[in-house]
Amino acid sequence: MSTPDLLAVVRHSMKTGPATLDQLWADHGTRWHYLGWSRAQLSLWLACTPSLQRRDLPSGEVAWSLKAGQGQIAPSLADEMVALLHKAGRPMPLAQLISKLPAGLVVTEPMLRSAAQHDARLELKGPLVKLVN
Repeated sequence: MSTPDLLAVVRHSMKTGPATLDQLWADHGTRWHYLGWSRAQLSLWLACTPSLQRRDLPSGEVAWSLKAGQGQIAPSLADEMVALLHKAGRPMPLAQLISKLPAGLVVTEPMLRSAAQHDARLELKGPLVKLVN
């Protein structure tokens, strides 16, 4: 399963209601292990994901939930990469692709690499990603 798919599962689980960092860490432990994320990285992802909102609970804990109207999953990362490569008309380094993705999209190079490896339209050639002809 690709990184964007793993994170989509987490967002989908948040449709049922707010979840604290501790709950998300416990409920999706295998995902965080697979991604190699620490609790600090999960906290950063929660804070930086535009479709999530922070809620202060009466107990003093912080919970995260989907913003209203965010039930739909955003276009896949592979779709975004294909569009950028098509527009550029040439292969691009992963780091350059990250800088050209839409504002508010939180992405790492391993996430791009995983998305490219799991999409038949994309091919990795060293640090470059190119469209398959």
